[in-house]
Amino acid sequence: MTISTFTALIGYMLTSSFTPGPGNILALNTTSTFGWKKSRHMIIGICFGYAFVQFICTIAFYQLNTFLSPLLEILKYIGCIYMIWLAYQIFRSKPGNDTSCKEPTFQEGFLLQLVNVKIYFYITTLLTAYFIPNIPSLSGLFLAGIGAVSIGSIAALTWSFLGVTLQSYYHKHYKWINLILAVFLLYCAWNIIME
Repeated sequence: MTISTFTALIGYMLTSSFTPGPGNILALNTTSTFGWKKSRHMIIGICFGYAFVQFICTIAFYQLNTFLSPLLEILKYIGCIYMIWLAYQIFRSKPGNDTSCKEPTFQEGFLLQLVNVKIYFYITTLLTAYFIPNIPSLSGLFLAGIGAVSIGSIAALTWSFLGVTLQSYYHKHYKWINLILAVFLLYCAWNIIME
């Protein structure tokens, strides 16, 4: 891999990982609502879900290059519907001071990543444009995937930290913040359908 290709790869990975998407928005909203302690299982679920999707996509692209295209088309619509539902849930959520709020779970974070079309497009681009042309072995692809998962997990943790940092501000202005986050998520869903 040339230096210019590697530089483009790192730029693409950082930009795609740290921009708002379903996982990052959910991490921000959940930690600002519930704090780190109650949100950590869901954040770990987001990271593990991302690793699982990276693993599945790597195997699929390495073994069956045509397998993922029809699956992505189906997941695009499933993911869009889920993002709309998630935007609605974020819009109507309130700070979690009372005991009636359900604590976020590992499964919620993990399942989000299974239908998070943003990471499928991201991983597909990584594999087809950067990894497979430059890394001939499956073990090398898995190592590169670990790097991608690490950057994605750092991004989710960064958004989580931002949520914890802004928690007191969120409690005062949660209606506006939720509206903005929901609009971002609807924008993500719209972009996925329009591609």
